[in-house]
Amino acid sequence: MLVDLEKLDVSKRSASVQEAHRVLRVYFRNQVHRTDYPSYRAKGWMIGSGPVEAACKQVVGQRMKGSGMRWGEPGADVICHLRALFRSEKGRWDAYWNNAT
Repeated sequence: MLVDLEKLDVSKRSASVQEAHRVLRVYFRNQVHRTDYPSYRAKGWMIGSGPVEAACKQVVGQRMKGSGMRWGEPGADVICHLRALFRSEKGRWDAYWNNAT
């Protein structure tokens, strides 16, 4: 994508388009280390939004959207952290509480 962006000729476009193009190229150049998707896939890392959306449904939705439940922001934040811990790798929940004292 960066290669294609670099090849794009905007020299005949307005100054604002040229500046936006320059800013975009700088941004993508600065993020190259975060976008090595083939390497991430080879490591088995999930890079799409599907797993995140499913986790939101499992971690947040199941716990916080029960019948009659109402949450303020502070309570929701605490519950989300605890729920994420509970649904994490096996043993994390117990390890957290064993170290919390």
